[in-house]
Amino acid sequence: MKKNYNRNPKGLNQWVLRSNEEIQKIIDKHPTWTKKDFRGEGKLNPKKQNALLSRKETERTGLKFGHYGKRKISIKEIYKHSTGESIKEFENKQIDEDTFRNRARTKKQRDLSTN
Repeated sequence: MKKNYNRNPKGLNQWVLRSNEEIQKIIDKHPTWTKKDFRGEGKLNPKKQNALLSRKETERTGLKFGHYGKRKISIKEIYKHSTGESIKEFENKQIDEDTFRNRARTKKQRDLSTN
């Protein structure tokens, strides 16, 4: 006689998967969040207990997330950490925004290391 090791033969109380439409509605409620934020690993939602989606749900194809990659610091914050020369060059369009942001970032690091 062969023993049946299945403790749930009828399959009751099993997890029901959410459809892509349901997951997309959750994503649309938080347009600035990244995949990591939905999993509870990001900066906007740093607690694992508050994760809205699982890793497998965020990896599904066909979902449109509002934000990918690293977030940019606001331009007001960049002006705070910039030199007068860099601000003039940026306003006169002699340097592009990426160069302006990079200079401000390096100056901020220098200021933090001297203090």
